[in-house]
Amino acid sequence: MKKIITTSLMLAVSIGVFAQSERYTTFMKQNILALDTARTTEDLQNAANSFERIASAEKEQWQPYYYAAYSLVMKSFFTKDKSQVDGICDKADEFISMAESLASNNSEITTIKAMILQSRLSVDPSRGMTMGPKAGALLQQALMQEPANNPRALTQMAQTKYYTPTAFGGGKEPGLEYLRKAIAAYETFKPASDLDPNWGKEYATQLMAQWSK
Repeated sequence: MKKIITTSLMLAVSIGVFAQSERYTTFMKQNILALDTARTTEDLQNAANSFERIASAEKEQWQPYYYAAYSLVMKSFFTKDKSQVDGICDKADEFISMAESLASNNSEITTIKAMILQSRLSVDPSRGMTMGPKAGALLQQALMQEPANNPRALTQMAQTKYYTPTAFGGGKEPGLEYLRKAIAAYETFKPASDLDPNWGKEYATQLMAQWSK
């Protein structure tokens, strides 16, 4: 009898965990879809808020923190009032640090860290002397981490090279070289799960159309 009760309790717990996992996956997919269609800073802030709420309930999952940070760094790029950018980036840094504490050696996370630095550069061009090399180093690191051949890291590196003066190893051709690699990587890239990052292909294609003129 005791064995039957114990088995029943274990089954009930297993069903409960499975149901919770199903809800988490469903909520994440819904919010990732909303993020993919976000077009305004308000939409992006709403996405960040939604992922923060999921993260508060699923503290052992890195993806909600990642998407909260990604939402905010994208918001920072579209924010016209540059006096607000550092504050947005500070919050993005908090989220991406939480994601990194749960998933180390992750190229997707390192790429977001580089993007946050790139956004901060827009506040004050004089930051380029220090933040520029740091962002570049992070992207180099991202290209050596998992997932291998990450197209998002390659796209960000392409932009870094494109806007770096030729005297420092940048310019149109180095940028296009990385962008070609990124587009090729998008064709074969498969995320580890339905919740892992898989954005950026459309943007890379748009960049290629612009840069190839």
